[in-house]
Amino acid sequence: MKQARRSLYAVVLLFMLFMMQQLGLIDPILSGIESVPWWVYLLIAGILFSGYRAFSISREDKELDDEWVEKQGNIYMKRIEAEKERRDRNKDPKAML
Repeated sequence: MKQARRSLYAVVLLFMLFMMQQLGLIDPILSGIESVPWWVYLLIAGILFSGYRAFSISREDKELDDEWVEKQGNIYMKRIEAEKERRDRNKDPKAML
């Protein structure tokens, strides 16, 4: 599903670039890009990479937290079941009458 979505995005992007070229909108953009110093591109790339890494690391951290919470929940449920079994074994059958 992700790959199909990415492919669709790529096709839409290529179509938009084609339409911009046909309408003559690409040349002013390219001349504007050529007038910007090279270090600005490095700065923008660094910002984008930093944002990507922050997003991916936070997603990985959330997955680890979810796994830990699930593990602790399972341990808690096992303790509850063990306590129920212990109480059931220790019940006096005469006390129920």
